[in-house]
Amino acid sequence: MSARRAARTTNDTPPPGTTLFLIGVRVTRPWRVRAWLPVLTSMSRMLIHLRRRPDAGMLDARLYLGGSPMVLSYWRSADDLRRFASDPDAPHLSMWRWFNRELADTDSVGIWHETYVIGEHETISSGMPPQGLARAVGWHPVGPGTATASARLTRNRPAPQRG
Repeated sequence: MSARRAARTTNDTPPPGTTLFLIGVRVTRPWRVRAWLPVLTSMSRMLIHLRRRPDAGMLDARLYLGGSPMVLSYWRSADDLRRFASDPDAPHLSMWRWFNRELADTDSVGIWHETYVIGEHETISSGMPPQGLARAVGWHPVGPGTATASARLTRNRPAPQRG
């Protein structure tokens, strides 16, 4: 189905273990280009590396630029994410070691990340192609059972246990 035909879409149910990873950079000393430029360029190198290797487990990613650049990525699993982060043949591990050796105790640039294994969630795209989780795992038109945020949020919630 074309993303342009459906006015409102929501994500398909992601496979168990689907993981959202956010990582960002905060430049606090813009004049220290030698400190922050390698960090920023490494983000692009890592995304290129991962897009060329779908077997690594990254499903989709977006790089957001601005005052505090960030990458939003979806992974098959947290294990795939950890495997990439510790792979000596992938670009992350060497950069992480360099950052910890050269920049961890400075105030020129900072890095943050958050990891979420998808559980209760809801998404909506309206008037544009699906974004985020729906783009990563698939989407379908909004309909009965998915028309409201509340319905979308609770559709994957297990029934309460009695007894």
